[in-house]
Amino acid sequence: MMKKRICDLPPRLVGEKILSKVPITCVGEVRSTCKLWDRLTREWIVGGKEEAAKHQFLGFVTVDFKVCSLRFRKEEDAVDLSIKQVGLLNQYEVRQVFHCEGLLLCVLEEDRSKLLAWNPYLGQTRSISSRTGDDFDALDVYLFGYDMNRNHKMLRFHETFGLKPLHLPFLVYSCEEAVTLSSFRDEKLALLHQKGHEIIEALEIWITTKFDDQPFNAAAVTWSKFMNVDMRPLIGDRFVRFDEHFAGFFLIGSDEEEKVAVVFDMDGYEFCFELVTTTDYYHTAFIIGDDGYYKTVSLGVAPNTWKHDPLQIYVPTGYVPQCYYPPFVCSSSYLPSLVQLNNQPPRQRD
Repeated sequence: MMKKRICDLPPRLVGEKILSKVPITCVGEVRSTCKLWDRLTREWIVGGKEEAAKHQFLGFVTVDFKVCSLRFRKEEDAVDLSIKQVGLLNQYEVRQVFHCEGLLLCVLEEDRSKLLAWNPYLGQTRSISSRTGDDFDALDVYLFGYDMNRNHKMLRFHETFGLKPLHLPFLVYSCEEAVTLSSFRDEKLALLHQKGHEIIEALEIWITTKFDDQPFNAAAVTWSKFMNVDMRPLIGDRFVRFDEHFAGFFLIGSDEEEKVAVVFDMDGYEFCFELVTTTDYYHTAFIIGDDGYYKTVSLGVAPNTWKHDPLQIYVPTGYVPQCYYPPFVCSSSYLPSLVQLNNQPPRQRD
């Protein structure tokens, strides 16, 4: 009797039980197993097979300036959130990552002379150097996309003020209310609205249903309420409030399915620069469902990133300045790309 080989497993079984659980950064090893599995990775991961994407989010997050792959899956009351540091990028300290159809642009924390483009699926990187005498700045903002010919482009700009505001779908009655913007399925904006004084009493999430590309045309933006959750019975008297500047989030679900928001922030820490005694704070994922589901997942102790500068601040005896950065998450679910980053110029024929 012939022994069954690993390649003899039913394709659907391979997709549902194996490929749906493999970290994106480990897909290369799976592809090399056999030709069948190489083809299946293209169908289930690159092709975005419906069964693989259901109730699932694949993406990337920076934790303590290290890039990590992220896989989130929720079925009924079971939640699976796994984060794995990317070994290929261990040599870099990465402050932010931007995603465009399977390629990531990494902004480095200390090295201002370059950015890093990365294809996680193929395991390829490419360094993008700044122009001579014009290093990248910590205040730079980046857009990552492509032109009509599918050539990838990067737009770098400084934040400017005085532009016409983006009209919100609600009235803000108090400075205690906070809003945070993100994206949803690449082409939509998502807005997280926190209601309440000091702690969250209610959480609303809105998404754009129409977003015209006409510049400064606020009337061309319309919103639809995605989630509305009463937070009081979920958090009790615990201090929970997400920082509107640094907290990030992603969404899964639709009108036909359970809707879930996953917010990344610091547990118990009111993000600001303050002088307090030494206390441990934790990177935390807050998982909130529209059906009243609520769970927190600790991602580890957050290091104090404050660096002493004798020219800027006086530190009283007995106090330790605190400065923490929550995880930075790519809000669009990841689908791998076959775009090559290390293409060599073609050799000329003799």
